[in-house]
Amino acid sequence: MKQKLKSFESFSMYRENCDRCGNPTGGTTTQSMFNEDVICMKCKDEERKDPEYKAAEEAEREALQRGDRNYKGIMPDYTTLRKI
Repeated sequence: MKQKLKSFESFSMYRENCDRCGNPTGGTTTQSMFNEDVICMKCKDEERKDPEYKAAEEAEREALQRGDRNYKGIMPDYTTLRKI
């Protein structure tokens, strides 16, 4: 049985709306440091203010160093501490 590959868009960082806040991204996105959400830059700015951000950065760095290229993030169910 032949497996159907997912389309390129399935793996894309492009989102019309932010995975976290739901607002339009304006075509500029990044991936959350905490999980696999593709987020807008406003959400990224808020995320950087989280007290656990440095720990999330370090956890991702460690995952990459041990060869984990599919790291899911330090907090898969992360929600921002502040209302955006």
